[in-house]
Amino acid sequence: MPLVLPVLPALDSMQMLVLAILAAGLALGAVAQALFVRRDRRRFPAPGMIVDGLHVRKIGDRGPVVIFEAGIAASCLNWNAIQSELAGSATTYSYDRAGFGWSLVGDGCSLRQITDHLHRLVKAAGIGANFILVGHSFGGLIARYYVDRFPGAVAGLVLIDPATPEEWQSPTLAQRWRLRRAVFFTRAAGVLAVFGLVRLGLWSLLRRGHGNPGPLFGLNKTMRRIASEVNKLRSPAETRETTAGNAPLDVVRLLRSRWSEPRFFWNMAGYIQAMPRCAREVAPCKVPSGIPVTVISGAQQPPERLAEHAALATEHIIARHSGHWVHLNEPELVVEAIRKVMEMRNGA
Repeated sequence: MPLVLPVLPALDSMQMLVLAILAAGLALGAVAQALFVRRDRRRFPAPGMIVDGLHVRKIGDRGPVVIFEAGIAASCLNWNAIQSELAGSATTYSYDRAGFGWSLVGDGCSLRQITDHLHRLVKAAGIGANFILVGHSFGGLIARYYVDRFPGAVAGLVLIDPATPEEWQSPTLAQRWRLRRAVFFTRAAGVLAVFGLVRLGLWSLLRRGHGNPGPLFGLNKTMRRIASEVNKLRSPAETRETTAGNAPLDVVRLLRSRWSEPRFFWNMAGYIQAMPRCAREVAPCKVPSGIPVTVISGAQQPPERLAEHAALATEHIIARHSGHWVHLNEPELVVEAIRKVMEMRNGA
């Protein structure tokens, strides 16, 4: 029996012209994206230093050491305001996990690999033991896993609206669908980034500053929230904070350049996909007795999450005026919590 192949309809000249224009536009976009990436790397060098392949930003040089662990796809810039506020009384370090920000590409996203990287960073930077570890969201899982592996290194934990293993280790059908959808759209954004479309969108969204997304993006609730949260990263501290070259740190431009690269989205998709596995990794971990744990919960959390946070904490605080991004909405609450743990550390 002869093989019968489906016959595709022939394209007329107008359709061919449209396809040719589209292909040319994508090609030009990809070339422009590559050129802009090269330009960004010249114009916006790493504001910190590279230690063992990871980008580290150190602010302050006195008092207890505080290390910050960001959320699932966030960078060191997420801690701009908090680090600046603590600079006079602590030595603070934030960093980009492998594959994000200015750090080199990593070798996976399991908690063992992530904490291996962090521990090597601590040693390479000469930080030593007895530091305070602060983690937001997914960073809370990392902090708990780290203190279980290296209990002698950590003097205290401050967890900001942390993810919990109970929530993600055995995801429901709805949660699995939510994760798959997030991975799909994140990867789709990575494809769009190859052709410069994400860069164009971010420029339009963030160019006005002051949390103003403009008339088009302002119609979308998510876009309004992104513009607002990025504006909080600038904070009054931005006018005081300087890079090594004594130039004001432009957080918005730095973020825009990092978020425009496809690798940001490829890595974020990997982390989202790994969330249940990471939750299972941390589920058996315990915080050793004697290490104070302050948990700050966002007011949006359901009762079961609040109960999990309270069970973990030696001090549990509910941020009444914040959602998930407590350190952006109520930075003073986070700074105060860290200072309390610093005092406990000094009094130990």
